[in-house]
Amino acid sequence: MRALYLIPGLVCLFLGGIFLLVYRSSRIKQETTDRDVTAQTWGRLVDTESKTERDYKNRARTVFYGIYEYETADGQHISSASDYSYHTLQDVPGTEGNAVKLLYNPKKPTEFILPEEQAAFKAIWPQFRKTGIGLTVLGAVLTLAAVAALLGVFDPLFDTLMSRM
Repeated sequence: MRALYLIPGLVCLFLGGIFLLVYRSSRIKQETTDRDVTAQTWGRLVDTESKTERDYKNRARTVFYGIYEYETADGQHISSASDYSYHTLQDVPGTEGNAVKLLYNPKKPTEFILPEEQAAFKAIWPQFRKTGIGLTVLGAVLTLAAVAALLGVFDPLFDTLMSRM
């Protein structure tokens, strides 16, 4: 009974750590993208590609990737699929054939990102950080409380409370 909070505390610490690791790795990727993907051009959505992926419950779902054509500053014609997937075909940025602004890596022209995707990416990941910090703090409090209870730190308090009843 004294270690009642130990298991939830350790689970919260573990999950908080996972959230913080995912946040940190995504942050590194975002910093690399912001540093490397600097050239701006106009492209157009020419096609979409669908793939079947599995979610965390191993259920199959179809996601869509946009395929964009654009020309680099040195005149190179590129056709490349986005790294970002969408749940519906209508969510893929750009109506087929219409111009969309995109940023590409001048050193690797097939590496690109749409400003909409970049903004969404930047908006989502701070939530992972907040969740990770919250779970870690909660886990630390629960774990420390369980350890203190196991060591008998609260025994004098409980004895005092029981004597007053």
